[in-house]
Amino acid sequence: SECVSASVDGSCIIWDLTRFVRNQVIFASTLFQNVCYHPSECQIIGTGSDKKVGYWETFDGSAIREVEASVGSINALDISQDGTFFVSGGEDRLVKLWRYMEGTATHI
Repeated sequence: SECVSASVDGSCIIWDLTRFVRNQVIFASTLFQNVCYHPSECQIIGTGSDKKVGYWETFDGSAIREVEASVGSINALDISQDGTFFVSGGEDRLVKLWRYMEGTATHI
């Protein structure tokens, strides 16, 4: 009953679709271009112009970690169905496969 929106103003908003209100607002120093829920729905990851993948808790919006992911903006992001991996595609024209829990790239 939630969804998340990302904006170039540096905010991600987690929306309650039952009550039609904001649950959390996350701010970062990036122009957000992508955001995805982890399958457990307890975390989201987001990317943008700052060349990083950021992890946040959905409960309180707290930052968990950031990983350097590209030499330019990150334009694409998706998470595997089991939450073990995510994939990113950037301005550097590289597609990278990452281990979600470790935040490490396994394939480029």
